[in-house]
Amino acid sequence: MPNSTFSFLASESAQTTQTSQLPPWKVLVVDDEPEIHDVTIMALSKFTYEGRELSFLHAYSKAEAMKHMQSDPEICVVLLDVIMETDNAGLECVRQIRQELNNHDVRIILRTGQPSTIPEHEVMLKYDINDYKNKVDLTKSRLYITMTSALRAFRDIKKQSELARELKELNETLEEKVEKRTAELVASNRSLREAKDKIIRQQATLVQSEKMASVGYLAAGMAHEINNPLGALKCNFAVLKDYIDSLFEKVEGFGENQLVSDFTDIGELLEDNAIDLNRIERIVAALSVFNGVSDEQPREYDLNEILTTFCSEITDQKIYESTHDKSVQVMCCREQLLKVFEALYLNAKESGSEISDVKITASKNAGIVRIVFEDTGCGIEPDKLTRIFDPFYTTKPVGSNVGLGLTIALMMAKNQGGDIIVASKLGIGSQFEIQLPAAEVDSSFD
Repeated sequence: MPNSTFSFLASESAQTTQTSQLPPWKVLVVDDEPEIHDVTIMALSKFTYEGRELSFLHAYSKAEAMKHMQSDPEICVVLLDVIMETDNAGLECVRQIRQELNNHDVRIILRTGQPSTIPEHEVMLKYDINDYKNKVDLTKSRLYITMTSALRAFRDIKKQSELARELKELNETLEEKVEKRTAELVASNRSLREAKDKIIRQQATLVQSEKMASVGYLAAGMAHEINNPLGALKCNFAVLKDYIDSLFEKVEGFGENQLVSDFTDIGELLEDNAIDLNRIERIVAALSVFNGVSDEQPREYDLNEILTTFCSEITDQKIYESTHDKSVQVMCCREQLLKVFEALYLNAKESGSEISDVKITASKNAGIVRIVFEDTGCGIEPDKLTRIFDPFYTTKPVGSNVGLGLTIALMMAKNQGGDIIVASKLGIGSQFEIQLPAAEVDSSFD
């Protein structure tokens, strides 16, 4: 091809443009005539697209072109001569780029200096090219237009490829992300449920505390109000008994058998009244247990210290044992808990157990502290097991027991957010298990 083919382009070229900070677009010029390379560079020396200049790579044969395409995947546009070492070298190069290298992103613009044996429209249909230009028609302005169109198409293809890649990655990781998000939601829901349950427990404890305080005020008031007339009644009946005993001695001297019989009956009635008054006095004493403890609020305590103190006051024998080497922290009302211990210990003794046969153990698991009072007494009949916490229920003879000890113990345990669970075997013994919430800061024994 004559050297003057692109000579007009050189006259339109100008000085080199300023270097852009953005990476350049890579353009591969493939032509067997060096002058075509020089003129192309001169014509596009000032060309920029989206703030990026051009960087040129050069190949003078199909083999060199393929070598560049294999080694540099960043090439955006190929300006490819049709006729080089053979009449269809350029077309063969197109086929290898698209089929062998599987590169469908790079924009290929065929350039020819002489007509081909294949019509242009057939070349466009048969080969995967993006433009087909005659070198003579490529003025600088047309070359600018062609390059702009090619780079715009390349940019859009790359964006689509990137979106497709991201979509593929998203699809591949979607299940994992869904599982992860589901796990996060499950954990969040579990935390919300735990928080809700905690609030409900706290509300229940608060309500129970208010009930406890109300019952305490009522019991204390009743005990105070009953104690005064009760004391007067006992005193009056004692004086009355003395008078009747004195009269009885005088009546006996008269030999009035009927009167003697009447006075004997009166004496028995006075004794019965004394028994009933003593029972009332024990009931009042039982209710007075609320004095000073009804307003107590749960706090964090060392359970070992409370149990050690309690056991040392009732016996010098070792009846308490902890299942942990370190202390267990418990949320409780200390004075109320001591009253619960006292009620369960007295119940164990009244069942027929010796002091050494009563065993107390403490443990902690899953945020719950368990204190077990175990005895070897007579046990409780199954049909009576559900009634032992009922007020005034007792299996002892009438008048010998009030029947409020276990009732008050359960009330105080519930007031602290806890409960009492009982298990018993007739003739073997019973187990009373106190369950209380562990202190939140305690994490030594989970």
